[in-house]
Amino acid sequence: MKAADLEKARLINNARQQNAAMRTRLAGGEVLTLRIGESNGLSAIVLTPAYEARIRADLIAAFDLRIGENDAALAAMGVEP
Repeated sequence: MKAADLEKARLINNARQQNAAMRTRLAGGEVLTLRIGESNGLSAIVLTPAYEARIRADLIAAFDLRIGENDAALAAMGVEP
């Protein structure tokens, strides 16, 4: 494997680890907040429990998709995740 390929695999693996960590946090029920603005103009948007659950489920599904894409990219390079 070329040095450039090793670096690419390392970056993909790092992204996979980050995606998996975020998915685990969401699936574990960690507090989910929606905020708008910057610095001193930052405001939190209060979500109903049902809406938060839908957002959480959508985010978990999105991270599952990203992890699958990471795994496929690594497999195409001959690297096991």
